[in-house]
Amino acid sequence: MRLYGIAICSITAGLFSLSVNTTRAQTPADDSLLYKNAVHRTIGLYHAAIGEQSGLFNGCQYAQFPFSFAENGHPFFKTNTAGTGSVLYDNILYENVQMQFDEVQEVLFIQDSVHRIQLLNQRIAGFTLFDNSFIHIVKDSQNAVLVNSGFYNVLYNGKIKLLKKEEKMIREDVSTGVILRYIEILNYYYIEQNNAWYSIKNKNSILDIFKDHKKEIRQYIKKNKLSYRKDRDNMLVKTTAYYDQLIK
Repeated sequence: MRLYGIAICSITAGLFSLSVNTTRAQTPADDSLLYKNAVHRTIGLYHAAIGEQSGLFNGCQYAQFPFSFAENGHPFFKTNTAGTGSVLYDNILYENVQMQFDEVQEVLFIQDSVHRIQLLNQRIAGFTLFDNSFIHIVKDSQNAVLVNSGFYNVLYNGKIKLLKKEEKMIREDVSTGVILRYIEILNYYYIEQNNAWYSIKNKNSILDIFKDHKKEIRQYIKKNKLSYRKDRDNMLVKTTAYYDQLIK
């Protein structure tokens, strides 16, 4: 398996460095207007610096992969087209943003009709896209069971959290004499409760994590015909929400 980096400009200061100091005390409507102005200003800087001084551009121009994928595969979350979402960037919430999330490189970028501008991961606390909420987690000793640092999809958020990590990788097949590239998807699930992290490997994992109400959970799964194998997200969300009610 091979990962391809496609960023074509250097990253120095933040993408919105010109507007951060002027937006913190603004209303959401003002933030939205200033955000749009910041994007237009950034695009203007890109055009001005794209020649020999392109390294001065504060951000990174995201470029599409230089090849296509077999079987209609794509590196993005949910769909190959941009969606309207929001992003918490440098502690400022920007809403109604056209953006996409590249799950192969794990980068978020905003776009207009022409440009795709990659945001800096370390400055993103979280974002929403296609009615899904993501948070940025850095793997450390407190959450060592996590597969990697990065953006995690919050499937359920109560007294306990259910998180999903969807990773996409590129697999190359040269058996036909032509390079075919496929997208492979790996999904990981985690429970966070009382600052402790648990990895969900199978149905028995969730029963072990919720062992103080194991009997009730088992009955709930059976009664509602929930299947870990056939509909993993639905089964885990409903089971976690039910357990959250039991421990109130």
